[in-house]
Amino acid sequence: MHKSEVARRDISNDVLEIEDHAEVALDPEQRALLASDVSWLEYRAEFRRQMIQQGFLKHPWRSIFEADMIFTLIGHKWLQGEILTVKQVATYFEAFTSDVTITRHIDDMVASGTLVRTPDPKDRRRLLLMPTQRLFEIGRIFLQARKEIARRHGYVYDPARASAGE
Repeated sequence: MHKSEVARRDISNDVLEIEDHAEVALDPEQRALLASDVSWLEYRAEFRRQMIQQGFLKHPWRSIFEADMIFTLIGHKWLQGEILTVKQVATYFEAFTSDVTITRHIDDMVASGTLVRTPDPKDRRRLLLMPTQRLFEIGRIFLQARKEIARRHGYVYDPARASAGE
């Protein structure tokens, strides 16, 4: 157990009163992270509305949060030189959702022009998920927004400090 974790049996079920909001045991960095997450949710909802209104996506997908996770995984792995299969993506998300739901999301992504299913030349039974330029344009917009939201809440990219564990 991490030193900052509390054993589950020690956590109170007492209702918190709104007047006590400043007393909740979250440090300023944790509060900033929470505020950053809420800012991201607000941005994400508005971004989806804009993408649909402007016709940027050919087909809107079911759950934006599951779709974001799938896009993130496929894009990140591709940037690292790894092409994922439908089965690999389903395995990553098996704790969150079913294979059928993942397949439906991928169907939506193919229809929206962000992914292409391509048979693996080494094993034609396997389907590789190839990102399109459209996926990375959406990703670039998303990541720029995430950077700006993080900065508004006090976070700065500092790889030297991160590698030192600070």
